[in-house]
Amino acid sequence: MTPHQAPSLVKKLSWLLAIQTLIGLGVVSVSIYVAMSLILAARETEELRAKAELLRHVVREAPGGKDTPALRHKLDDILTGHGDLEVVVVDAGGQTVYRNVPASDFSRSRQTELQTTWLRSVVEEPVHLRIKLDTSDNQAVLQGLAATLLAATIIGAAAVSFGGFWQVRQALMPLRRLARETRELEAHRLDQRLGTEGYARELQPWIRQFNLLLSRLEGAYQQLEGFNADVAHELRTPLATLVTRTELDLQADRSAAELRDSMGASLEDLHRLSSIVNDMLFLSRADRGIKARRGDAASVAEEVVRVLEFHEAAIEESELTVGVHGDARLAFDAGLLRRAISNLVENATRYAHASSEISVDIATEKADEVSIKVHNIGTPVDPKILPRLFDRFYREESARSRTAGKDHYGLGLAIVAAIARMHDGKTFATSDGGHTTIGFTVKAQSANEQKSDLTGSSRQVQ
Repeated sequence: MTPHQAPSLVKKLSWLLAIQTLIGLGVVSVSIYVAMSLILAARETEELRAKAELLRHVVREAPGGKDTPALRHKLDDILTGHGDLEVVVVDAGGQTVYRNVPASDFSRSRQTELQTTWLRSVVEEPVHLRIKLDTSDNQAVLQGLAATLLAATIIGAAAVSFGGFWQVRQALMPLRRLARETRELEAHRLDQRLGTEGYARELQPWIRQFNLLLSRLEGAYQQLEGFNADVAHELRTPLATLVTRTELDLQADRSAAELRDSMGASLEDLHRLSSIVNDMLFLSRADRGIKARRGDAASVAEEVVRVLEFHEAAIEESELTVGVHGDARLAFDAGLLRRAISNLVENATRYAHASSEISVDIATEKADEVSIKVHNIGTPVDPKILPRLFDRFYREESARSRTAGKDHYGLGLAIVAAIARMHDGKTFATSDGGHTTIGFTVKAQSANEQKSDLTGSSRQVQ
């Protein structure tokens, strides 16, 4: 969808405001019309009842005798000036005793009928009265009121719609200014931030989150630049060594034994280059969100023991002792877990004081989380450096780094962090008075992940 095809927020809000106004004014107008109709109807009913009561009293008190001039004269006097009334008097025999000639056409009228008596000779006879009240004037008033309310509703909705359109445009002006300021941010200056001055309270969280995003991008860009520099540095040294050694071998006459030694040294450098490239490829796959392929639930302590057997020679050479404490059973990728534990043990062995103890602690932190900690006693680590221990190619410029061998190039703990993420866990590091603890957590596999792994395994078997 192109920007021109995208719906306009201003138009949408204006239309919604106009529709809501139209509905609101319509409800008010209908309420007014209904209330006015009820009031006029009540007045008509009351007026008709009062007139009927008066006429009933006149007929009842009239002198005896059918079609008496006195009755007709009295009724004519009463109805003088009341052209909106039609009165018909019918006796018991069905003959019309009296009917007036009203001025109205009674196309719209209300009527009532009642029974009374009058004195004929000595005996009272029943008399039937039929009275009509012309309501055309009230109906005309209601029609005029309806037209007025309809016009007021339409005009009011239109006025509110245009006013709302202008107000919405004014209210969204900060968004246009924010878009302009965002567009003016330059890619090569990631330290720029959006200002929060002059923006509405509702926009403040968006601006803060955008600034936090810029901060993360700046950090990621700086990390990428540092990573590229570290990669170039790590690869340049063995490559330069290989080039120099090869040039010397080609320029000088060397015996077969000397060439064999030179090729052996070159092979060591090639192995180092291969290890760096493989570790970088592994970290790249981990960064893409690949999850560990977990097997059946197994003992973590047993995996730790297997790793310690592999490091037994280095541990004895450093005159260290190792203790394993605790255990937990959960599903994990055995190969990845052994690699992470191996990197932690290797790191602890490298920096531990001679004749000290390395402790591997396994504990269930939560119902669905297991922590693996490797503790050693050695040179203290600056607390400011602890968060960076898991960065790629990071090596502390201190006494700890001087103990590192030539095969240590700063990816071991980064791989531990990647393996922890692949198991939905996290890493941690503490150092206090030379007691340094570095470890990671592994979360238990959820039911959906187990089902997904089983499906993937069955497809792989097929």
